[in-house]
Amino acid sequence: MSTTSTIRSSLAVAALALTLAACATDGGTSPTGLAPGAPALALGAVGSVFNLQLRALPPNPVLPPNPVFGFGNLQLRLGSSVDNSCLPPNPVTPQPGTTLITVCGKIFNEGGALYRGGGIDYANLFGDGTIRVASFNGALPPNPCRRYDLVGAVTVSDAVAADMILNPTLYRVNMDGDVASATTQISGLFDGSAWGPIGTRPETDPFFAEKVCTVAIAP
Repeated sequence: MSTTSTIRSSLAVAALALTLAACATDGGTSPTGLAPGAPALALGAVGSVFNLQLRALPPNPVLPPNPVFGFGNLQLRLGSSVDNSCLPPNPVTPQPGTTLITVCGKIFNEGGALYRGGGIDYANLFGDGTIRVASFNGALPPNPCRRYDLVGAVTVSDAVAADMILNPTLYRVNMDGDVASATTQISGLFDGSAWGPIGTRPETDPFFAEKVCTVAIAP
């Protein structure tokens, strides 16, 4: 074999080696597993959303034909910063160790009750009654309204917030009222279950739009 042929063979082998090396997996830089993906774009802390159905709490009324004074619905957003439409003009800043709960909803007052407050209660499994974990404070109108629009926020401890997610059947909203010198109450569980009738007028009845009162819920 001539020197020229030997050189050509050596160059061909070198070129083949370079080609194979270029096509081979880079063992020194290739990851051993899938690299974690970039965090998904988030709008904020979503938290949990509870849709409550407010109904007359027995014995208010006991049985028909006793009137249904009020009914309604609430949406509670726990730890959510995605939708702040329920927040008042001066947003509530939760302190360390507490969680924000925004409150939006309506009470349809067919029977002329005067609603004077309420809050979030916990069912005490080791005793009678309930324990209030957050009060709905704010300026309530002195006279009955046909519709109450509730907007605002309250705070609870982080521990209570976590328990609400785990045990929604143990938490409920109670709204207290007075009618004809007697007390009445409507209530709804965090799990969305409802009981009892809602009255004879649908929520779209113009009756409820004749006197609307906005109640700014505050801690």
